[in-house]
Amino acid sequence: MASSRPRVLFLSHSASRNGASILLLNLLRWLQGKVDWDMEVLVHGSGPLIDDFRAAVPKTVAWRDPAPPLSTLFCHSMPRFRRPLEALLRRMSLPTGPYDLIYANTSASAHLVKLLKDRGRSVLWHVHELSYALKLTLRDDDLADTFRSATRFIAVSNSVKQTLRSDYGVPAEKIDLVNGFVPFNLLSATDRDARRNRMRDEMGLPRDAFVVGGCGSLGWRKGTDLFLQVAQAIASTSGYDDVHFLWIGGSCKDKESLEFEHDIRHLGLESRCRLVPTADNVLDYYCAMDVFALTSREDPFPLVMLEAAEQCLPVVCFERSGGGTEFVDIDCGVTVPYLDIGRFSAQIIRLHDETRLLERLGRCGQRKVHELYRVEVQGPKLINAAQQCLDESLQTTRQRALETT
Repeated sequence: MASSRPRVLFLSHSASRNGASILLLNLLRWLQGKVDWDMEVLVHGSGPLIDDFRAAVPKTVAWRDPAPPLSTLFCHSMPRFRRPLEALLRRMSLPTGPYDLIYANTSASAHLVKLLKDRGRSVLWHVHELSYALKLTLRDDDLADTFRSATRFIAVSNSVKQTLRSDYGVPAEKIDLVNGFVPFNLLSATDRDARRNRMRDEMGLPRDAFVVGGCGSLGWRKGTDLFLQVAQAIASTSGYDDVHFLWIGGSCKDKESLEFEHDIRHLGLESRCRLVPTADNVLDYYCAMDVFALTSREDPFPLVMLEAAEQCLPVVCFERSGGGTEFVDIDCGVTVPYLDIGRFSAQIIRLHDETRLLERLGRCGQRKVHELYRVEVQGPKLINAAQQCLDESLQTTRQRALETT
């Protein structure tokens, strides 16, 4: 006898340590025992999180596109044979469905939704991107075939919600605002100090240094070049030799890390700034910081911001850069005009000089994360959005059944 439980397929564009995949993983863990769904997960490719996905949901498949090897069999002058065969292989390698709901995590899942759209009765799209990233990942046929036809959308910030409305014409009533969330990691002051000293000793940083931290992938969108400009501005300011800069993220010796290290050398910042590749113990690195520099040009609602704030780090960010300003507001950091390196640097110097302000903003940020940005607060909103899609798909199914009788 077929199960009456709703069948839900979660799509993850990646198993790497990126914010969207980590958030989905934490959601899946929390959903256990909260919903009576038959859950499956399809992850595009493999990566360090794949075993974690399988531990959270045993029905997890790491899917690899079977089509690329065909390029070795068919030359580029034979697309009429290769492309139909590629499409057939992709469809044959994907789960058959039918699903009551397909939960698409990030716009980067568009190619999977396009292949699976006729196997799902409804689509809930969790959008973690703003205008620049959406334009990079969504082609015109993605918009026509999948994105605009989604049942509902989840926006991780008001900035994303406004982008969906203004740039893509999504009706406001189809968008649910659900902010990002992070696991509860409240450390005692003793534990935090012990981690702080240990990490500073390991990195060769003075224990009494003032450390400006950043975290995330390297590149233009995250503003790692701006991070170095801020470092240069402060390093050039007399009286602030104790300020050091630390960026956590990226891969060892890839193009972006080589560019970052190149700039460090040519700016003369070797003794003041260092890069640490993506690490499992990122919490320990937050403990080694004093303030968090969110230098992103565009960031919808970065989890690294919440993780840093949870460890009492005030956040400095740019206006009109996304969800950072929504979180910082007036009580847990400072917002400066877009790409104004001078103002950004001046605010970090102010936090260096005004210890009470630094501590007050840090405590407010930590309290805000614990009160608003945990899965226990945001998770129920996600369930409600999914349930609306399931109810709508059930209503559509019943309507079609009536029409055929």
